[in-house]
Amino acid sequence: MNIDFWCLLAGHTDEISRAFRNRSLLQENWLLISASIVIGMVWLVLYLWENLQLQRRANSDTPQGLFYDLCKTHRLSRADINYLLKASEAHCHEQPAMVFIDPGILNSYISQAGSDARYYELLEERLFQ
Repeated sequence: MNIDFWCLLAGHTDEISRAFRNRSLLQENWLLISASIVIGMVWLVLYLWENLQLQRRANSDTPQGLFYDLCKTHRLSRADINYLLKASEAHCHEQPAMVFIDPGILNSYISQAGSDARYYELLEERLFQ
């Protein structure tokens, strides 16, 4: 058996040497590969951290918890949430979830928003249409 193995191996020396030569490609690009892995890990940690924060806020049994739960249900981004919080603080500070019920709150805030008025209009369309 041992002799057969060596005979078989001797017939494929070119293939084996090619395989070891391709190994140097990984050694040359180790910096690129490790940087990609680090960036991917950082992105994954930040993604999981943000979801954990939203889940913790949504699970609290408060009006703000209901607001964050509705934001999670509507799959709103962090920017969308911040814009809705601004509108709710101006009109219904005690019950921020009212922004999801009454489209008049966003309508009245659009006139006060200034340069962000178009963003509020798009946000209102996404929530109420």
